[in-house]
Amino acid sequence: DGEEKEADGSLDLLTRLAGDEDEEEPDDMGLGRTQKYQRKTLFPSQEQLASLPLREGENTIRFYLSHKASSDPITGRIFLWNHRSKVVISDVDGTITKSDVMGHIVPRLSFGWSQWAQKGVPQLLRRIQENNYNVLYLTARPIGQVETTKHYLKSVVESGVHLPVGPVITSPDGLFKSLNREVIRKKPQEFKIECLQGLKNLFPPDVQPFYAGFGNRETDTVSYREVDVPESRIFIINPEGEIHNALNKSMVSSYDGLRELCDLMFPPIDEEKEAADEQFNAFNFWKVDPYAQAQQPPREEP
Repeated sequence: DGEEKEADGSLDLLTRLAGDEDEEEPDDMGLGRTQKYQRKTLFPSQEQLASLPLREGENTIRFYLSHKASSDPITGRIFLWNHRSKVVISDVDGTITKSDVMGHIVPRLSFGWSQWAQKGVPQLLRRIQENNYNVLYLTARPIGQVETTKHYLKSVVESGVHLPVGPVITSPDGLFKSLNREVIRKKPQEFKIECLQGLKNLFPPDVQPFYAGFGNRETDTVSYREVDVPESRIFIINPEGEIHNALNKSMVSSYDGLRELCDLMFPPIDEEKEAADEQFNAFNFWKVDPYAQAQQPPREEP
């Protein structure tokens, strides 16, 4: 995630854009010697991460080309979260923006960014973050649009409220391949499932990090379900701003409506205490499945 932000936890690292890992291999000549070679990698090792003075939350990192240390750095962000953090996933196009296609096109224009945002989304996601949940932005946009995507998310403001800061994960593919997959073939889940599973694997096996997910298509439901997001907390929004629940499709709400129920659906997390069993919170314990209720036999009158 490549946006620069000065903070106390910012880092200056003289490192290559892609790290080098030294590996040893026996000499094929049988002389008892070993040969060292370097393998390029895009993923830092645990030892490299442990050596960084990271602080919880957002950290800024700067990359320099080793042979051009005097050149301008490329900046990025590392988010350090607690291993028991609860993550709320939000799609971007059609979920924060009003349209999938316009979400790809409008960021390349110099006007009209904020008017393409869904009403009420900054206030809801900000309120969720204030309840100690981490917001993750996941989009099938190509990596070439990462800067315009972050610029767009930063520009979304309603009644003085901005979207909360969080990691922005984009597709590693180019524009045409990403556009073809999401808009034409309509299979963005191919990228999203693999990405979310990789993020989930960063957490301990007994921890379910993904608490809820927002999207605008059935493919988002498929993606979130594959990484064990409860269907009761998968929300799908249409271009009119109406939100339906993946478990109870008869439920119709909006971002403003969910904000009024935020403390019920996203109970504040006390970071000093162990989280209570989710199945016993007010939202899950008292919820009623309308389909199960409809299948119950009618009560006989005495």
